[in-house]
Amino acid sequence: MKKKVIAWMLGIGLALGSASGASAHAGHAAKELTVLVNGVEVVSTANHAAGGKVYASISAFAELFGLEATVNGKTAVLNGVTVEGVKMRGGVATAWIRELAKAVGAQQVSWDPEHLEAYILALPAGTIQLDPVVVPAMGEHWANPAAGDMPNGPIYGVYKGKLVFLEYMIAQTDFVDGKNHVNLPGMKGVPSPAVVQTDIEFQPAGHPGFEIPHYDIHMYFISEEEQQAIQ
Repeated sequence: MKKKVIAWMLGIGLALGSASGASAHAGHAAKELTVLVNGVEVVSTANHAAGGKVYASISAFAELFGLEATVNGKTAVLNGVTVEGVKMRGGVATAWIRELAKAVGAQQVSWDPEHLEAYILALPAGTIQLDPVVVPAMGEHWANPAAGDMPNGPIYGVYKGKLVFLEYMIAQTDFVDGKNHVNLPGMKGVPSPAVVQTDIEFQPAGHPGFEIPHYDIHMYFISEEEQQAIQ
């Protein structure tokens, strides 16, 4: 039985990792499969694994984005994109999470075999990895340079394919002059986990990317302990 469980997990991991570059290895099976989008759970008893792929409820997934999906036999339309290979599970239409991720323009899909957890990183459209460097206690930095919001942000912290923080950088002079920054885009249009902690740090000499005195405002979606463990 143990060998079957390990083989099943390896199959899912390979299916997910084929496009994301994530590696699969055997671990201790959790009791239930979990599907997360930016750390927010896709809640459905129809979520399941089959043929080395993870399937999630199409309607539950769409709801996280404020979208509606239409299902017609073996296909569905989500966000104007056709999703192939629909499978019914207990009367609920499900689809391979890679198909769902593609429909909403998600950046990455990863798999945690130890906890049977599938994770979809779905940041706002146009968001890209700025560099591959993992900053200790922070992670990688992602943003949309083409949006014209830089250097203020939003900037997204990502570590091992998971959303860590949302950041804004505000010039010291903006505060001195009483300048407002309103209706910042942040997590608009994508699922957002709860903010666990916030750091507001003054950078008197600035840093690469914003070389004037300013404040870095980080809203973390993980605990202090998890943050400090990022290396």
